[in-house]
Amino acid sequence: MIKDSSQKQKAIRYCVAQGYVPYMEAVVRYSADTADVATDITDVDVLGLKPASEYAPRRVLFDCKTQAKLSAVSRALWAAGLLKMVKGDSAFVILTKAAPEGHRLAAAEISVKLFSEKLFDNFAKSATINYFEGIAYLDDLVAWETFHDLGNKYTKTAPLVSFLTSEAPFEDDPAAGFRALLARLKQAEGEFDATKPSHLMLYGMVVSQAIVFLSAMTQSFNSAFDPEMSKDKFENSLKNYVWGGKEGYELRKRLHTAIQSGRSEEAPPLQFPSLDLFVEMQRSMLDAPFLIGSAALPVKDIAFRQLCAPREHADRRINLELTSNVRARQFALQTNRYIGSLSRLLKECADYYARVLKESIN
Repeated sequence: MIKDSSQKQKAIRYCVAQGYVPYMEAVVRYSADTADVATDITDVDVLGLKPASEYAPRRVLFDCKTQAKLSAVSRALWAAGLLKMVKGDSAFVILTKAAPEGHRLAAAEISVKLFSEKLFDNFAKSATINYFEGIAYLDDLVAWETFHDLGNKYTKTAPLVSFLTSEAPFEDDPAAGFRALLARLKQAEGEFDATKPSHLMLYGMVVSQAIVFLSAMTQSFNSAFDPEMSKDKFENSLKNYVWGGKEGYELRKRLHTAIQSGRSEEAPPLQFPSLDLFVEMQRSMLDAPFLIGSAALPVKDIAFRQLCAPREHADRRINLELTSNVRARQFALQTNRYIGSLSRLLKECADYYARVLKESIN
């Protein structure tokens, strides 16, 4: 049972209307924890992430509370501390009752907006015409519960589900995040079944998260890219970048060789998964490096549609987002193709999404 459900739905609708990719109950962990088992610090009720474009990625946090154990300004101070920890840009605290004006003004000084549900509705409607019920599939709380429970039902997917709900939304190094996503996906790839809606939803969330990472990677790598460089030089430069630089690549290469040395067969070289296809995809993305992230939100909404009844306004919005920007559908299809190339079972999911994406833009 999801607490504060109405407020979380409002927060998700606002995220979608403003072009932020929503995450619900995103778990915050401290990456430098010295304990053998990492301890969860807290969770963000709803986190909205706007993928990289010409600007760096942005994060907005929503703290949803129907039971006020703390004063409004105390909630704001807590949210401001959390905002700093996760390197967010702004925060909303949604309460059942309106906070005193002084509390709201003080909270605004620390990048926190204090709203009652009614005031939040008024604010959201004034900020965007797309804030209304039925605008997205992502506010379906039953689908979110199904997603969070996947790791319990299909144990091989647990590391992947955990990554998508904890590390991925807060990752500041997109290349490291993309490598981690592929590693978690490899652990779970044998579990995917394209006939199961929940598995198709999980696959779609992987593609969406891959787009989020790729948008930031391409924005960063674009600074070192020269359109006139040779294919070999481009591939070598990209290879070093995705492994964390030349030194990072050499270190992983030596580690890979050391691990393989004890085996009887000849050690295969260290290589990025489906390297040729990855190089082709990245070269294409560099032709429009600031438009990649626009595909992440409609793809994630399509993923949630696997578990929901049809919603006319949501389908219309998804269609508009994929047709008004021709690059969005191109990059969505390319990323789907790349993820699908990693295994036979993933390809079955990719084939399904390729059909769905084409249907969504017809």
